[in-house]
Amino acid sequence: MSTLSAILAAILGVVFVVAGIQKLTRQKMVVANFERWGYADVVLQGVGWLEVLTGALLLVGIAVPALAVAGSMLVLTIMLGALATHQRAHDAIALWIPPAALLIAGVVLAYSMLP
Repeated sequence: MSTLSAILAAILGVVFVVAGIQKLTRQKMVVANFERWGYADVVLQGVGWLEVLTGALLLVGIAVPALAVAGSMLVLTIMLGALATHQRAHDAIALWIPPAALLIAGVVLAYSMLP
């Protein structure tokens, strides 16, 4: 794994673990957003666990690159879902920036892992 890949995996890993924990601990702003978007509590919990798993795969993937590849694919999937949610809810463009940036970082990580 290159230095760039390791740095991206570490940053994305921490971001996704923190974001997942916020959902699992039901932070008020996160719960309010999921309610505003019309998602059930089970979706909030499911996304939280998926984000924690993604972050863990990315962090462990620094030592085991195949896991980082799996984690980067989950980043792409989760962020496409987040962007679709913002589009469906007609959210302000400013709310699209974090998932778009994470999507780009996930693409760069996936690309950097190619043989």
